[in-house]
Amino acid sequence: MPGAPPARPPAGSLERDIAAWLETIAAPASLPGAADTRRTAPPSTILPTMIRPSTGGRKALAVLEQLAAVAPGASAQLKTGETIGEGGMGVIRLAEQVALGRTVAVKTLKDARRAEPGAALDLLREAWVTGSLEHPNIVPVHHLGLDADGSPQIVLKRIEGTSWHDLLDDAGTVAARFGAPDLLAWNLGILMQVLNAVRFAHSRGIVHRDLKPSNVMIGAFGEVYLLDWGIAVSLRDDGSGRLPLAVDATEMAGTPCYMAPEMLGGERAPPLSERTDVYLAGAVLFELITFRPPHDGATAHEVIASVVASRPALPPTAPPELAAICARAMAAAPADRYPSIEAMQAALAAYVEHRGSARLAARAGERLDELLGVLQACHADPERRREEVYRLFGACRFGFHEALVAWRDNAEARAGLRAATIAVAEYELAGDDPRAAVTLLGEIADAPPELVARARAAAADRASRQQALEALGRAHDAATGTRTRMFVTMVMGVLFATLPVIGAIHPTFMPLDRPRDLVLWSVGLAAVLGGLGFWARESMRKTLINRRVFATGMLMFAAQIVLALGAWELGARGPQIMVLWIFCWFVLASMVAIAIDVGMTPSAVGFAIAFLVAARAPEHRYWVIAAANTLLTANAVWRWRPASLRYTAEEQAARAAARAAARPSSTDAP
Repeated sequence: MPGAPPARPPAGSLERDIAAWLETIAAPASLPGAADTRRTAPPSTILPTMIRPSTGGRKALAVLEQLAAVAPGASAQLKTGETIGEGGMGVIRLAEQVALGRTVAVKTLKDARRAEPGAALDLLREAWVTGSLEHPNIVPVHHLGLDADGSPQIVLKRIEGTSWHDLLDDAGTVAARFGAPDLLAWNLGILMQVLNAVRFAHSRGIVHRDLKPSNVMIGAFGEVYLLDWGIAVSLRDDGSGRLPLAVDATEMAGTPCYMAPEMLGGERAPPLSERTDVYLAGAVLFELITFRPPHDGATAHEVIASVVASRPALPPTAPPELAAICARAMAAAPADRYPSIEAMQAALAAYVEHRGSARLAARAGERLDELLGVLQACHADPERRREEVYRLFGACRFGFHEALVAWRDNAEARAGLRAATIAVAEYELAGDDPRAAVTLLGEIADAPPELVARARAAAADRASRQQALEALGRAHDAATGTRTRMFVTMVMGVLFATLPVIGAIHPTFMPLDRPRDLVLWSVGLAAVLGGLGFWARESMRKTLINRRVFATGMLMFAAQIVLALGAWELGARGPQIMVLWIFCWFVLASMVAIAIDVGMTPSAVGFAIAFLVAARAPEHRYWVIAAANTLLTANAVWRWRPASLRYTAEEQAARAAARAAARPSSTDAP
C-alpha cells in the first residue's frame, strides 16, 4: 500500500539477517555508534549469501574458461604488485600491463572465497555490470580473464585519489587540494556527479544497492568515480544470465547504516527498484549534513529499528530546504520518495541555486537585527540617528531584494523584507511623516491592515494641513502681484502728492478749505481707487497682502469722509480737518507696517512728523501733505518693486529654491 511502511520480515528471517550482520562486523560493540561514526572505518557491506549460479551464469563462466584455454597465458601480460584495497568479496592489487606499459588495478577473489560456490560468478557479475556501464563517473573495465589459479580477474583503470569518506568532513584538505572554500557546496557537487553515474545505470536497468561515501573515489584532479558494483542487480532480464536480477534479491544486502527498509529482505518487503538507490542517495546526503550515517546504534537491533523507521533526525541548524530533500529521499515507503534519481538531482540543483539566495537573506538578516536595535534605541526620539536608520534599512532591503531575485520563493527573505519595511514605516509614522510610511507599506503585499489604515489616515490629515499651510503661504507671498500693487500705489501716490500742491498754488481751481469740498474730493479719490481695484481685481485678490493693501486704501478714504463729516458737525474748518487727516494717515500707515509689511515703517514715521509740523503751521499743510505722500509713494514703490528689479537672476533662483525648500512637503522613503 503506497505510503505505508514496509512489512517487517518474518522473525526467523530477521534473526538470520542479524546473524549475518554480526558475522560481518564481528560483534555488536563494533557497530559505529552515534558518538563519532565519522572517525571510524566505513561500515562494511553485507553480501547476499543465497545467490547461486544460474544456468545462464554457468554458461557465461564456461565461455570464459573456453576463451582462457584458447588464449593461454593472458594473465602473464600483468605484473602484479602491492594490494591497494579489499572488499567483502575481492582484493584489489596494482599491476603493470606490460603490453601497454601502464599501471592498472586488478581485482580478484579473496583467498578465503575462492572455494565458495558461486563466488567466481559473483565477481564476474560485478565485472559484467561495471563493463556494461561506460560513463565518466564509473571506473572503466579494461579486461576480464582468469588468473593462474583459474579464478576470474578484472583489469580496471587505476584510480589515484582519496576516498570521499575521508574528505567529506575535512574542510581544510578540500580547500587546499581542490580550492573549494565551501565544504557543503563541494560535497553536493560530488554527490551530483555520483548521481549522474547512478542515473546512467538506472537507464540501463541497473540498481547499485550500495551507495555510500566510502564507495566513491575522488581523483587527484577532482575526478569522481562510483565504485563497488558487487551487489548491483538488474531490473531487466536480458536472458544471458550474466546479471543478477532484482526479483531474486530477497535477502538482506547492503551497508546497514545507509540501508533502505526494503533492503532488509523478507518475503513481504517491497521489491528493489530505482527508488532504493534514491533512498541511499538520501542517506549519503544525511551524512553530508551531519557528518554521520543516518542509522546508528549500539546493537544490530537498534540499527534495524532505525532502518525500518527511516525518520532521519537532522539538527535544527540544517538548511530547511536541504533537510526536506533528505527527508523525502529517505521516506520509509518507496512511493513517498522521489520517483527517480533525476528528480532528486533537480531538487538538489534547485537548492544549490537557492543557497546563494539563502546566504544573501542571512546577511541581510544580520543588518535587519542591527536596524531593529537602532530603531529601539531611538524610539523616544524618532529623528535621532536617522541617517543610520536608512543606511541599515537600505542595506537589508537591498539584500532581501537580491535574495528574492535569485529565488522568488525565499520565505526567509520575504519575511525579512516585510519586517524591515514595517519597522521603518512605524518609525516614519512616529516621526510625523505618514506619507513615507504609506509609501513603504505599499511595497509589501501583506502589510498589517491596521497599520496601513493608521498611516493613510495620518497622511490624509497631514496632506490637509499641508494644503492649508501652502494656501496660507501663497496668500502671504509678497512676491505675487507686486507689479499691480506697485502700479496702483504709484497712481494713488501721484494723485496724493500732486493734488495738494495744485491746491496750494491754485486754491480757486482746487478749493479744499470747506469740509464739503474735502468730502467730495475723498469720494472722488475713493472712486478712482475702486476703479483701479476693479481693473486689477484678479491680481489684487490673489494674495492676502494685496487684499489688505486695497482694503486699507478704501478704509483710509472711508475714514477721511467720516472724519470730515464729524469735524464739520463740530464746526471745524477745512484746514483743521486736513491736519486731522494726516494723523489718520499716520494711524493707517502704522497698521500697514505692523500687519502687512514692516518695511512701510518710514511712511508711518513720515506721517507722524508731518502731523506735528502741520499742526504747528497749518498754513503749510499742502506742502507737508505733498511731502509725506511723496515719501509714502517712494517707500511703497521701493518695497513692492518686482523681483526682476530687486534681484539678479542668480539671486532670484536662490530665493525660489529657498521658498521651495521651506514649503512643507512629504518625504518619500529613500
